[in-house]
Amino acid sequence: MIFISGATGQLGTAVINALLERGTPPAQIVAGSRKPEAAAAFATRGIQARTADYADPASLVAAYQGIEVLYLVSGDAPIEIRSAQHRNAIAAAVKAGVKRVVYTSFVDTAEDSPFGFARIHADTERALAKSGLETTILRHGVYADILPAFVNGFAERGAIASPNAQGKAAFIARADLAAAAAVVLSAREHAGKTYTLTGPSALNMAGIAALLAARSGKPVAYQVMPAADYAAMLVQATGMPDWLAEALAGMFVAMDRGGYDNQSGDFARLLGRDALPVEAVLAEQLGL
Repeated sequence: MIFISGATGQLGTAVINALLERGTPPAQIVAGSRKPEAAAAFATRGIQARTADYADPASLVAAYQGIEVLYLVSGDAPIEIRSAQHRNAIAAAVKAGVKRVVYTSFVDTAEDSPFGFARIHADTERALAKSGLETTILRHGVYADILPAFVNGFAERGAIASPNAQGKAAFIARADLAAAAAVVLSAREHAGKTYTLTGPSALNMAGIAALLAARSGKPVAYQVMPAADYAAMLVQATGMPDWLAEALAGMFVAMDRGGYDNQSGDFARLLGRDALPVEAVLAEQLGL
């Protein structure tokens, strides 16, 4: 059986859909969530739902019983808490007899990265390596799907801003990451492998501004903003917690250090096609 962590989140739901599209029997999929009332909706599709809370080790051990492959989605807590939660999940997987863990890591795992979440992924990869479990590491590129939130209102303002100066990222759509995950979850031959899942081209945020201008027919300038100012702006504009805003600002800074533009080709090798270009994702989500 395949256990999908964070099944009610956007990525988890997309992975379940991708598995079903590949012909995985619903009875072989378990939807895990810390919100059992939400996960229960999967029951109408013949998918078992189980309560699994990264902060509650006992719930994880119970949820992972009878599971062969665990899709471990990175949590949504601050750095220190999230690392501990991932270790809870790994320990529970060992205790429950899980055979393989497929982990959603990130293209940046540098300990000294300005992107704080990179340290979480580095720590989790180390913990998995020491666990004795079979593992498959999926190092995700930056989600193309998050760009609309960062460029919202670009037409009215005539500009976008971020801390990114020149470094590029090979943005990839969440749906493509889910499609790749479904392939990896479905075959044991991927055990012991690490895949870097990125888009077919790389752009920096100035390039995103130019793309928006070309698609909309309106001028869109680009401004490099100090990371602290950008984080404060995100908090004010969206109400997101400080730790998340600081991490996102740090991600744009980290792009300038390189590595985010890695067009590995792993996605095409797994799926037999290229991932969607960032232009297509923006066109769909912004109606351009």
